[in-house]
Amino acid sequence: MYFCSIKRRNMLLDCLKDIKHNHAFNLLNESDLAILNKNKKTLFYKKNDIILKQGTIANSIVYSKTGFFKLGMEGNQKNIILILKGNHTFLGLSSLYCEEKIYLYTVTTTEDCEVEIYDNVSFKEVLSTNIAFSNEIIKFLNHNSSRIFKRFMNMMEKNSRGKVAFMLVCMANSVYFNNEYTMSLSRQDMADFLGLSMENVIRIIKELENDGLIEVNGKSFKLINIESLLKVCEFG
Repeated sequence: MYFCSIKRRNMLLDCLKDIKHNHAFNLLNESDLAILNKNKKTLFYKKNDIILKQGTIANSIVYSKTGFFKLGMEGNQKNIILILKGNHTFLGLSSLYCEEKIYLYTVTTTEDCEVEIYDNVSFKEVLSTNIAFSNEIIKFLNHNSSRIFKRFMNMMEKNSRGKVAFMLVCMANSVYFNNEYTMSLSRQDMADFLGLSMENVIRIIKELENDGLIEVNGKSFKLINIESLLKVCEFG
């Protein structure tokens, strides 16, 4: 029983943990950088702008310099948010070698941001010649897939209270890298991410605040009792 609890806690922490992608640029030599920078564009987007659109031709890789993003899939009857990403992140990698040559998900900004756009041809050229860079990109893809798989498993197992606590800790660990942050997501975005109603999300946030686990001031959150929040994440 104790082993199962430790195993579940490790899986939870692994699911919440994210990594930055800026390290990959340190693996590029001058020739690689020249290839990537030849057609590179730097663009600025406003909150709620769509950067990549599901189903459209995948011809670019995006690197987020600043900002916060939601990655979602659009269904016939319902849309879901797959994962949330912060700055120093590659976006669109899963479509790089997609047989259909289309973006598999939509990337939407939740705050003003700055991004760099690299064309697929140049990106693939560098991948084919720089093994260390290629391995790093594969590691990022594996990490992202693992996070999505484990997130959905966690969501299937948790009650509503556990889901909300999970998201608040996830924001601290994977997006803002700080236990005190200003949430760029709306309460409705949070509800869509968790598969709950907005009313439920608002009620549970208030409960966690009343229990002394968090402090809330509008969109500003401060996680006070991390250990107790992790227990709520794990057991509801």
